Order: sequence, then C-alpha cells, then structure tokens
Amino acid sequence: MHTTQRTRAGILEADGFAGSAMAHTSRPAFRGAEGPWGRPQQSPRRRHPLGVTAELSVGTGDMAEPVIDPDMVALFEEFLGKAEASEGVTMAGGSQPPAQPYHYVVRDTEQKGLCLRGGCLVAVSLQGANAAQEEPISVVPNRHLERRRCPLFVGIRGGTQALSCGTGPQPRLKLEEVGLLDLFSWDREAATPYTFYKSFGGSTHTFEAAAFPGHFLSTAPGPGEELALAPPHAITTFYLIRK
Repeated sequence: MHTTQRTRAGILEADGFAGSAMAHTSRPAFRGAEGPWGRPQQSPRRRHPLGVTAELSVGTGDMAEPVIDPDMVALFEEFLGKAEASEGVTMAGGSQPPAQPYHYVVRDTEQKGLCLRGGCLVAVSLQGANAAQEEPISVVPNRHLERRRCPLFVGIRGGTQALSCGTGPQPRLKLEEVGLLDLFSWDREAATPYTFYKSFGGSTHTFEAAAFPGHFLSTAPGPGEELALAPPHAITTFYLIRK
C-alpha cells in the first residue's frame, strides 16, 4: 500500500480506505499553546481525555502529542454524559442505555475485511462475492472501566452478537449470542471478558482485551484466517470507517 509521510503534522496518510478512514475518524493533534481540546495546557503531566493516545517519540523518551478520536468522545457522551459530570458514576443494574451502538467498516493494514464463516469472524480480501459478505463491527461503551482507556464492547450483526475473550486461564476469542446493549447493563465482573480497550494512533486503532492485558484483536497474514487474540507483534492495527 502506497503511503506518503507528512512530517509537519506527524500523521501517516494512506491511499484508498486508510485515507478515507482518517477523514471520518481522526483529526491532527493540536499544536502550540492549546491543549488537545483547544484549551490552554495546564501541565505536561495532565491526564489525557477520553479517546486520546499518547505515544513515546522514537529515540527521545518524550511523549508525543496526543491524538483525539472524536467518534469515541461522542459515543461516550451519548451513553454516559460529559466526562467531568459522570466520572466514577455508574447506572443501577438493569438500567437501559440511552443511546445506540456505533457501527464501523473494518480493514486491517493489509486491506483485509471481516466475514462470518462457520460462526467465526475471518479476515479476507473483499473482492467479488466476498464483498457482499462483509461484517461491519458495532461498539458500545463499558460503563464500569476507566473511561479514559476507551473500554468497548465489540460485536457484529448490528450489535446482536458480541466478541468474548472467555473466562478461562488463556484467552479464547469467540462470538456469543448476547447483545451489546444488554452487556451495557451487566455488572463489572460479568462484562469484563467482553471488553476491549481501544487505542487511537491518528489513523489506525488497536483493541486490547481488558481481561487479558497484552493480547489484541489480530488478523493473520494469510487470507481466510480467523480473527484472534495475539501480542502486539502480530497484525493488530485496523482502519475504521463509521457507517
């Protein structure tokens, strides 16, 4: 995939799907005296707001400028209200969420999308007949875990099936017949195996299993392999386009 580097903005723009994903789900980090929300910086050690990823600058040990995912800011505000007002507040068990899932088309960095085969999500090149079988993902916040880490329930079929990491000693990714909006009302312990911390790097996203730190949603280099959980050296970054 051809890419062009814009060093002044610090953003990697990719042709085709990746470039479109940036236009819909990301914006450059603010520079100068203003902070990531367009307000003056208060301290270099301030905690980052929801949907912000701060990464180490290569060779310096300094933190790179944070990048905001505006979709996640909007999603959490629709479900939970403003962060300042709702920090540490959880709804009573059984409460119904006030909003609906967000839906995304997904591509990995090799431009493979997701299809459902034999009850499992697999990554394939979406050409010809495969294009009609593409499965978008849906996401809903987990209201119990730290909001700044962007904890999400991830599913398919409009949010009627959810991805789970299982409850055994080792992670085992599988789809379960449980709705994302139902998970929103579950208690913390029951909901955690279905939760993924989403990080945003300015153009791509990763999904880390909350119940198994260091394991991320990943695809294999070959086509037709199942979506799995793997350490960061696997294909664990994805482009997203909001539907």
